[in-house]
Amino acid sequence: MKKRTLTLLCGLLLMVSCGSDTKQIQQSAQGYLEALGNYRPTDARPYATEQTCDITLNFYEKLLTYTDSAVYANNMPATITLGDITLADTTADVSYHKSTPSTQQDGTVHLVKRDGKWLVDQVIQVPGIMQAIMDTAAAAPAFDQETIEEMRRNGPHKATEMTPQPKNK
Repeated sequence: MKKRTLTLLCGLLLMVSCGSDTKQIQQSAQGYLEALGNYRPTDARPYATEQTCDITLNFYEKLLTYTDSAVYANNMPATITLGDITLADTTADVSYHKSTPSTQQDGTVHLVKRDGKWLVDQVIQVPGIMQAIMDTAAAAPAFDQETIEEMRRNGPHKATEMTPQPKNK
C-alpha cells in the first residue's frame, strides 16, 4: 500500500511539474514571438537568454532604427498561434504560426531552462558582411531634421551623366 501511494504521489508530482514547465514554455514562447512579430524587441527581452538579448535582440533593435516604420506597418498586428512542444529535459522546441495582414509564416523557436525559468535561445549568426554594414551605418553621420526636410522638398536627385575623359599619355 505504501509503495502504491508513493508511486501515485511521485506520478502526480511529475505531472504537476511537467504541466508547470509546459505552461512556462508557452508563456515565454508566446511573449517572445508576439513582441518580435509586432516589432517590439525590447518587450521580448524578459523571455530571452542573455546571449539572445546581446546578439539577436541588439541586432534587431539596431536594424529597426534604420528602417522606416512604413516598411513594416503592413505587417502589423501579428498573431502568434503556438503548436506542438517538444520537451527534452532542459530544452524545448515550440512550433508556431505567425499571421499578419500581409504574410503567413511557420517556424520553430528553441527554449532552454535556466535557473528554473524557460527562456528563448535564438541566437542569429550575423555574417561578417552584415556586421560591416552595421558598423558602417553606425559610423555614418546622422542628418538633422532640417536637412531631411530640405532633402524631401528638393525631391529625388537627378541622374548625372559622366563623360569619359581621355587618359593623358
